[in-house]
Amino acid sequence: MRSPRADDLRSPRGAAGRRPSVAAGRRGPTTFGSGGRTNKFAAGSRRVNRFLAVTVLVLWPGRGPVEQQLVGAIDGDNVAFALTRGNERARIEEVRRFPTSAFPTFTDALQSYTKGLGLRPDGVGFCLAVAGVSRGDVITLPNCRWFVSVSGLKAFLRTDPLIINDFAATAWAVPSADVTQLVRIGAVPAKPARAGGTYLIVGTGSGLGMAILSVREDGRIIVIESEGGHASFAPQNGEEEAMLTALRRRFGHVSFERMLSRPGLENIYAILAEQSGRPVAESPASNRIIASAASCTDPLAARAAKLFAAILGNFVGNAVLTCGAWDGVFLVEPMLGEMLPILNTGGFRSQFASKGRMSRALERVPTAWLSNDTATLAGAAAALQAR
Repeated sequence: MRSPRADDLRSPRGAAGRRPSVAAGRRGPTTFGSGGRTNKFAAGSRRVNRFLAVTVLVLWPGRGPVEQQLVGAIDGDNVAFALTRGNERARIEEVRRFPTSAFPTFTDALQSYTKGLGLRPDGVGFCLAVAGVSRGDVITLPNCRWFVSVSGLKAFLRTDPLIINDFAATAWAVPSADVTQLVRIGAVPAKPARAGGTYLIVGTGSGLGMAILSVREDGRIIVIESEGGHASFAPQNGEEEAMLTALRRRFGHVSFERMLSRPGLENIYAILAEQSGRPVAESPASNRIIASAASCTDPLAARAAKLFAAILGNFVGNAVLTCGAWDGVFLVEPMLGEMLPILNTGGFRSQFASKGRMSRALERVPTAWLSNDTATLAGAAAALQAR
């Protein structure tokens, strides 16, 4: 008889599906949110904007090593796995990436990875970073056909898995980054995360993600998950208002993610083409739009990329004000790395700081792109080590 598969098991209908919080005073990940048992932090967490799905993870320095463990990440289009051994920097090894379309379920992908390395997953610690809300027993992924059952994974692995948002995982990796991995955007010098600082992590790919990072004076790391990419888009000028009208006809509710993602850039291009009187049957892929904009071979692509950069600046500036991330913004994901020349010239910083009475304060906030293609897995390893 085979072991239960993660995808075979769902919560009973109507069950709350929350994973129990870590008891007060224990080291490791702790979840705060609505429902279930309350604590003295709950009222404070509810003051955060309602679009924030709040999960707080605390890392205490000086933890001893743990045995080999598994980490994984699903970003919608791809799934990645790695092994990690407990150490100070939570290094990862045996990294493998697969398209999600190659497997019918997440469990199939996980089994393919473990079998390929000759590993038995029974009792192995596991942290999975997901592109979506990480709460509840059955986790759906907005940009992927898979779902993940936490109770199913527990039965399959015979241990409690740690499930966190993918941008929260990336935030866990930021304190280990050094200045050589940072590419400045704008005039303010890029600086690595430091003790006493509060930071924002934002990235675009299959969707738009963000997380908040706080490094306490004593070295503790606190990461707050967010689904801010699904906040309602707020146009800043006539061109953006026309974009909102066109997207509303198609989607109803228009979030920032409808424009700030790879599909979003394609949406912008298609709408601009229609408005210019030469509609396209299908927008070029986002990487082609970016390449054409950078090489100045397609004026429409250049216009779409510039509008993308301005809207991203507006979104990130709003998020800094909302979260109090005065010590810096780290942009992540390959898409934004491809767009660095456009971000430096296309209105990102001007819209980032265009906040009326708060403009001068935002002008002093550094923005940088973090170059690390394994940051999500490395961060998942750090979160697992802190457990």
